[in-house]
Amino acid sequence: MIALFIASCGWNNLPYQDFTSVDAPLWNAANAVATDDGLYVALPHAGALMRVPQSGEPARVDVGAGTVTRIAGAPDGQTVIAFVERSVCTAQRLRDCERDETLVEVRTDVTLVRDGVAEAPQEIDGAFNAVSFSDDGRFAVAHLDFTQQFELDGVVNLTSVAVVDLAENTTSVVPIGFAVDQVLFVDDGAGVAERAVALSRNAVAEIDLGASPPAVVATFPLTLDPDTQRDPSGVDLTPDGRYALISTSSSADLYAIDLVNKSINLIDLSSVPATLRVDQMADRTVLVFGQRAVVEVMDHDLFEVDTVVLDEPMNQVETIGGTALLWSNGAAHDLYRLSLDSNALVEYRLQNPAVSVHVAPTNEFAIALTRAEGGSGGGVDAIYDGHPGMEIVDLNDDDSEPFLLEGQGLGVQFSSDGTNLNALVLQEGVDYVFRYDLYARQASEIALSAPPVAIGAMPDGTFWITHTSALGLVSFLDPVSGEITEVAGFAAQGILESPELTQEMAQ
Repeated sequence: MIALFIASCGWNNLPYQDFTSVDAPLWNAANAVATDDGLYVALPHAGALMRVPQSGEPARVDVGAGTVTRIAGAPDGQTVIAFVERSVCTAQRLRDCERDETLVEVRTDVTLVRDGVAEAPQEIDGAFNAVSFSDDGRFAVAHLDFTQQFELDGVVNLTSVAVVDLAENTTSVVPIGFAVDQVLFVDDGAGVAERAVALSRNAVAEIDLGASPPAVVATFPLTLDPDTQRDPSGVDLTPDGRYALISTSSSADLYAIDLVNKSINLIDLSSVPATLRVDQMADRTVLVFGQRAVVEVMDHDLFEVDTVVLDEPMNQVETIGGTALLWSNGAAHDLYRLSLDSNALVEYRLQNPAVSVHVAPTNEFAIALTRAEGGSGGGVDAIYDGHPGMEIVDLNDDDSEPFLLEGQGLGVQFSSDGTNLNALVLQEGVDYVFRYDLYARQASEIALSAPPVAIGAMPDGTFWITHTSALGLVSFLDPVSGEITEVAGFAAQGILESPELTQEMAQ
């Protein structure tokens, strides 16, 4: 809770002071969207949306009366999708709703924002907390992500998705028949999205995005037994877009759904996979198994599987153009580089278990952020075990270089000026950016005025950093010069406000 002294007659006239407590945070530093015209953040207390530019004054986006609950950015770097909850009075007089909350309905819409201007909102029927975008930036599909916090308010429809045409600003609710929590897009071979593949427990639906309105054209059951559950653990598309490959958390079968011939092939695997990933260059699928120390590589012609033995089970895969990186966010210390042409394996030994792995844009290095294990005793192993760290993995060799961090690593970004390749690392509770030149092996620190929350890149290459500041603080970092421009205090614009109740218009 934030306790604030505020003036009842404005900031510049202070005849007397009053005390107000704010229960909701003034801004959401963890959910920021970067566009060409600035960084967008939500103001939960006021229910508003704020645009924070690199130069000039922050400005509030007029989305109408309501509460902005979540924002997401489209691949075009220009469009923001805002989920807005609006409290609507269904009575003839607003004061009746103020006395009787049962007369108030909470409705949700999606509002597109471009260059600080909100377009006409599109009402949606359903509780959605996630958005998936097609690579061409034309379509977005709003759905549920059950790994995120989900709040149930009233009667909720879990059997549909909302397809948003970002070019036309139209939204279509598509009945699926089950709760979708993952969405993939299939293009026409020229990069234009034409279909969406929606997944959930026990079923997969194919949506024709070109239909008016978009509609389900095929449904594929993952089981015919109502007592059996099949929850997807990994999903990807083959490079030609023909097959959707799906692993589940309760079966050693891999589902290869033929989107052309509308059929399902079952492929036997050695165990229940943790996840999978398709490599576009090698045209192979890589599968790892959280309980078995092997990795399996499958071709897409005959669906034949090659098995490579590991020292430890892995549960995460990252592919980088013919090469797969295998790692685990559990207790394992190994990280592997696997050539998908020859199945040649290189093993790297991390000092501590990884929490995330970040690959440099040149594919020469990877940085693993690791967590402390709470070791006891003496010696160098105990020092590593007692601290979070990061490890620089040389993807052209078999070397890794460990570092101890002051705080748990929060995020990594990379910058290059053609001569230097720098990694920028944020740490929890630490008020500087650790900058490391991966070529020269030189470290430096860029001071911050407050501990960070998150880091990301603006379309022009500048980095943004949000901070743990109650009234709002964003740092824009020039990766070449290391200079920082701060924008602060913007969250106070909604400090005296709360979301408004609107009147339902007579039909």
